[in-house]
Amino acid sequence: MIDKKNPTIVQMIAVLLVVAAVCSAGVAAVYAMTKDTIAETNAKKLQKSLSEVLPQYDATDTLTITTGDGKAFCYIAKKDGATVGYAIKTSNTNGYNGLVEVLTGFDKDGKIINTSATVLNETPGLGQKALEPKFADQFKGFEPSKKTLKVKKDGGDVDAISAATITSRAYTLAVQQAFNALQTHLGNKVDTNSGATSSANKNADEREIDNDK
Repeated sequence: MIDKKNPTIVQMIAVLLVVAAVCSAGVAAVYAMTKDTIAETNAKKLQKSLSEVLPQYDATDTLTITTGDGKAFCYIAKKDGATVGYAIKTSNTNGYNGLVEVLTGFDKDGKIINTSATVLNETPGLGQKALEPKFADQFKGFEPSKKTLKVKKDGGDVDAISAATITSRAYTLAVQQAFNALQTHLGNKVDTNSGATSSANKNADEREIDNDK
């Protein structure tokens, strides 16, 4: 019996252990009930992203590609058994708020079909504009073998988002990383000089940082 007025340390620890066990059981039960729904939701999101960046396909193979940039996850799209395109997911932590992850789709000749940000935690009204057509659509039909995947102020061919060059560089870098991974997979020489050097800084105004870049 626990003395409610003067509980001992052992009694308090016992109560805490019981509470922890009950909470853990509750979390486990919720996870068990929702894991299938979460998995289904994630699968639908992935299929939507793949449909946005790939030509029509009826099957995909997957593989992980290791380059000087790190690891990239690749979906090889096939139709009637023939390869019709590639969707490559890459990421870096050069965004204003850290991680930026992009799925980049290529046709079988290495031209970019489209891109889709799968992780973008950038500033609303600034870096989040990377999701808008004005920025994202410029990658459609982009040929990295003929043009440069850098923002224009770094000597490239990509128009940066006004007052959000850091985000623009990070997004463009992710696309460059995807192209590098594709070239590695195809056995071609890779140029990893992306030019994106900015990193996360959560304690300042992105517009002020942008003025110095």
